Amino acid sequence: MRFWHYITVLFLFLLCAENSIAQSDIQTIYSLARQAKDNGEFAKAITYYEEIYDKTNNEGYYRELVELYPQVEDYRSAEKMIKKRLRNFPDRLHYQVDLGHIYEMQDDEKSAKKEYEDAIDEMSGNQNQARLLANQFNQYQLYSFTEQVYLEARKLNKNDQLFRFELANAYAQQGKSSEMIGEYLNVLGSNRGYIQSVQNIFQRILHPDPEGKQMEDLRTQLLKRIQDEPEKEVFAELLIWLYIQDKNFTGAYLQAQALDKRSNEKGKRLHSLAKLALSNKAYDAAEKSLNYVINLGDESPYYLSSKMLLVDVLKEKITTTEKYALEDIEKLQSVYDKNISELGKSAYTLPLIRGKAELHAYYLNEIDTAIQILEDALNIDGLSEINRAEVKIDLADLLLLTNDIWEASLLYSQVEKAFKYDQIGETAKFKNAKVAFYTGDFNWAQAQLDVLKGSTSKLISNDAMHLSNLITDNIGLDSMPEPLEMYARADLAIFKQDYGQAEQILDSIPKYFPASSLKDEVLFAHFKIEKAKRNFEKAATYLRKLIAEYGEDILGDDALFQLAKLEEEYLGNKEKAMEHYKQLITTYPSSLHVVESRKRYRMLRGDNLESTEIPKEEEL
Repeated sequence: MRFWHYITVLFLFLLCAENSIAQSDIQTIYSLARQAKDNGEFAKAITYYEEIYDKTNNEGYYRELVELYPQVEDYRSAEKMIKKRLRNFPDRLHYQVDLGHIYEMQDDEKSAKKEYEDAIDEMSGNQNQARLLANQFNQYQLYSFTEQVYLEARKLNKNDQLFRFELANAYAQQGKSSEMIGEYLNVLGSNRGYIQSVQNIFQRILHPDPEGKQMEDLRTQLLKRIQDEPEKEVFAELLIWLYIQDKNFTGAYLQAQALDKRSNEKGKRLHSLAKLALSNKAYDAAEKSLNYVINLGDESPYYLSSKMLLVDVLKEKITTTEKYALEDIEKLQSVYDKNISELGKSAYTLPLIRGKAELHAYYLNEIDTAIQILEDALNIDGLSEINRAEVKIDLADLLLLTNDIWEASLLYSQVEKAFKYDQIGETAKFKNAKVAFYTGDFNWAQAQLDVLKGSTSKLISNDAMHLSNLITDNIGLDSMPEPLEMYARADLAIFKQDYGQAEQILDSIPKYFPASSLKDEVLFAHFKIEKAKRNFEKAATYLRKLIAEYGEDILGDDALFQLAKLEEEYLGNKEKAMEHYKQLITTYPSSLHVVESRKRYRMLRGDNLESTEIPKEEEL
């Protein structure tokens, strides 16, 4: 018995060894075949692939030969191999597509079409068979036949839910955008869970759409679906999304309002829409959305936050217009007063209180009133330490405006000490360093700034580095401190909004110190003044001069970024803005503004900013 056991083991060992050797030979021949194909030696590659295909009957080697035979115009061998494959696997209809393609390459369109149509006619209803057949048609870009496969599979299975994404893609490949849109809407009609996927697809395939035809078709189909199937809210949701993509916030508001009433959402969607509209400067739509929520009263959980957000909307709407009247500011003041009176003074309403103080200080020139508001705010019960720190920084800023420099510095120091390792503490430390800079204590200022270079906040770190370098460049052994002292006084005057004095000082620097290295800083300061005065074209002129003459200096990327924003937000030239953003990304790749520039560039181009895909550099 033991003898036969040994014989069996020996036999299995020899069999495995033989298979191992055979497998090794196949791998060697395959490597030679790949090398020959890569070198363009197609005839040699065919010889190798035929050898291993005959031994294995493997699908992969079959595919290689289907691709290679036409390269040497050996259509007879291809046809012979495919027909044999069909005889061995008659239910694999996708081989008929290979055969039809071989006929088509010989300009035998009639025979090719017959093979394609016969393959579809012979479908059994097996979904995997249909998928393989459709994929093979896709391989040869025969999308009209792909469409027929999916429609026939639905018919055979008596199920219109099958292959919806696949059929929509087949329509898209043929340019049948209306049918494609309809199919994706069918997907949503049966399962709203696909809304994010469908939105992503529409975002990708509906751009570019220069004439807006596809977007209009989608809007039309959605409106019809909403009318025909009002119970399916997903279509209204998608229409709101479409309006937002098109920056039509008024249309989005109307649809969101109707959906909120129908679904009793208590203002949730309108509140979100308002925030989005505000970020896109669509103030009227934001205001309408928030007023809708406020009119719902206390039953809406978004009532209080909407009242507070509405103040921000009104404030930005007024203060960002090119010209606003004192009457507008006074109306805004009354809104602040009304909301604070209704909601009370608390930690929750602190943003309103701080906003009211800002309005008095910077727009009504009532600094004493603003200081009193903030001092009273420090006595509100329930304020967190970080709330108090925020108020102290606001108060210190106002004390600077009144030339109470040392008291301002004391408040900054208190916040810095209390939040030594937090960002608000670093903000206070930077502001205190600026106080020292304003007063000409450059060495102490630089010591603080050097610490802040390692800040976790890139903005603070970048500002600290810039100011530190500015001091270094202008108080060295071969530098006179007077130009920097003058610039510091001008910088303080800008902070105090005393633009006349600031301009007078800035104009004196190149006049009395023509060799000073502050020329780019002076130009940038003039830009800030003109922008604050809302002279946007004049502000852009200073930036263009800075870029042209000092683009390689430290302010080059800042100037280019600010110029791009001016073109986009105030001068209404989107093309120039895109050009400047692109220039910044390529010219200053390590700039702090690269991420924001790429985002704005893509937004202006109409890209999907929700996509997680990182664009290639050439796509920006």
